[in-house]
Amino acid sequence: MSQLSFDFDEHQESSIPKTSSVGECINAILSADIEPPNIIVPNFLVSGEATMLAALAGGAKTITTQYIAACVATGTPCFGMPATEPEPVLFVDSELSRYQIQQRFKLIYEFIGKKPAKGFLRIIHKRSFKSGMPDLTHPDGFEKLMPDIEASQVVILDNLSSLYRSAEELSQNDWNYYNDCLDELRELNKAVLVLHHTDKDSKNYRGHSEIARAIDNVLIAVKDKKLSTDSKSVIKLRKPKSRHGANNEELMTFEFGDVVGNGNFQFKRIE
Repeated sequence: MSQLSFDFDEHQESSIPKTSSVGECINAILSADIEPPNIIVPNFLVSGEATMLAALAGGAKTITTQYIAACVATGTPCFGMPATEPEPVLFVDSELSRYQIQQRFKLIYEFIGKKPAKGFLRIIHKRSFKSGMPDLTHPDGFEKLMPDIEASQVVILDNLSSLYRSAEELSQNDWNYYNDCLDELRELNKAVLVLHHTDKDSKNYRGHSEIARAIDNVLIAVKDKKLSTDSKSVIKLRKPKSRHGANNEELMTFEFGDVVGNGNFQFKRIE
């Protein structure tokens, strides 16, 4: 056999795909009956995805998310968007007191006009554990939340710096376990919303890019100081990162507080 024919035969054999125990053939993926994700609140909450909402301190990220949680738990339209069926929500609040949480949700539910069914909105706060809020930087901290996470479809973490206290924001390796946890929640088909701070110019989220590695969408909320008053806040929302579409998209402007001057609290989308 000539060297030429030997090389040709060897090439023919090597061109035949070998069976892999890990890689999935794209044909199998294309033909699979894959259920599309459940869009609970467009841009904010999608099953199997993680979204980050970032704002400066005092930028209304917590009360905005509390409003979203209240709407989801009751199946109420949110920012004028169509409602879905009520979903069980877990809100992990590492900053507000139990009294502050009570007062805020009283305002929100008076505006919505109904409360959720028992167990549809659960709050883990600073006094939920005798030793204080667990540090989620470490596995033993995150594991303490797992029973409540497993019972919920929506998981809200407020906020990154106070829940992941041992992690340095500019250290890449400090966020490996955090990203592993987000990946696990996405694999469990949870809709995850992570609250974080922006840089001082409100251009992007604060810290290392690794903080958003497992994040599908990043939303930036900025308070419009010119339009905001003592009785209401006006918030502009944009999306600098999305796995699904254009970045830096202006999403909406909304206001909350006594927006019509009648003494009643409400959320209202402006545009």
